[in-house]
Amino acid sequence: MWSMRCYVCIRNAKQIYDINTNALRFLSSQSINNIVNYDKKVENVNNSIRPNTRPLMITSQFEERDLNEKTNNLTNEITPVENLKEVESNVSNSIPKLKLDVEDLGISDENIKLAKALDTCTEDLSDIGQYQLPSYNIAKYANTSDTIQRLMKLGVELYKHETNVDLMEFFLSKDFERDLFPYIRFLHDCGIPGDYFGKFLTKNPYIFKQDMDDLHTRIRYLRFHQFDIEMIKVILCKNPTWLNYSTRSIDTKLGYFQDNFHLTGQEVRQLTVKNSKLITYKMSHIMENTFAIKEEMGFNKIESKVLLMTQPRLWMKCRKNITDTFDYAHNQMKLSHQFILSQAYVLLCRKRRLEQRHMFLVKLGRAQYDPTLPLYVSLKSLICGTDDEFCQNVAKTSSDTYQLYLKSI
Repeated sequence: MWSMRCYVCIRNAKQIYDINTNALRFLSSQSINNIVNYDKKVENVNNSIRPNTRPLMITSQFEERDLNEKTNNLTNEITPVENLKEVESNVSNSIPKLKLDVEDLGISDENIKLAKALDTCTEDLSDIGQYQLPSYNIAKYANTSDTIQRLMKLGVELYKHETNVDLMEFFLSKDFERDLFPYIRFLHDCGIPGDYFGKFLTKNPYIFKQDMDDLHTRIRYLRFHQFDIEMIKVILCKNPTWLNYSTRSIDTKLGYFQDNFHLTGQEVRQLTVKNSKLITYKMSHIMENTFAIKEEMGFNKIESKVLLMTQPRLWMKCRKNITDTFDYAHNQMKLSHQFILSQAYVLLCRKRRLEQRHMFLVKLGRAQYDPTLPLYVSLKSLICGTDDEFCQNVAKTSSDTYQLYLKSI
């Protein structure tokens, strides 16, 4: 009701303003015409009484008398200023006054009913407030943002990136069809399955900030180095952030592995497909683990190459963990370099886990790791599986016995 009352007041004020404006325009036009006519008369008088370029020579009293009579007649023809004011007042009185009948408009105060303070508001006031208010999560904008709705339909887990305010503002400011859909079509052309788009974009939502020409260049780089379509698909699915790195960075890291481990082109492609995350991993960490494997553990170049091709995850593990595990396996369990090289997955195990199970087998008399002797125990069965599976398949005892042993340590 208050909005209707505001509308009535504004409408009345506007009509009064229009009437006053028209009246002022009429008065100004009439007064201007009168002033113009007055100026013309004065100009004529001035022109008539303006002296000639030559000096007037009065030679007789009769000529002087005739000149005075002419000037008196001209001054009588000029309209005084007081008469002009009277004319303006008469013109203003002649303007008809308009009457504003409020009842004819149907907007009188009698027809307006103001709501009481405790009445229930039935009017929709959602458009009065700010369109989008700040929020701590992205769910607030799900009902109003078509881009957020489309990303959620693809299976993108946006809640994992809610703490990144810049990324959320980026999605809210973009149109899905115009700004985001070309990237999805590009991923589809690269071989990414449609049901994997959600996981891919959840792991790498920053692909939408990459330049489309750069993305095509990075794919052309892989194709130039003889990566087929299936290889590219596997690389992108295993490492969705691959496309965020420039071709110069990728080329530098591939060259590092090829030069330091003497890999052929086919071996480089095999290593990239097997563990594409290693290629984009932190270079300083890779160099530290390379030094640890070659210098601290004592593996030569050929053995290091075998470790790289069989267990590339070693270069992504913590340096201290892999050196501690190797030290226990080589010095305490008396395993040779060649034996560890044949079962390199033992270096991925935690030292604590390897130590507990090995010592338990020593207590049972089953710690036999030579495949040429009876009661052979493989390192894979030793470190893999749960405690129950280890007790049942390797130790041949109950899990309660193993738990009592762990408590006694």
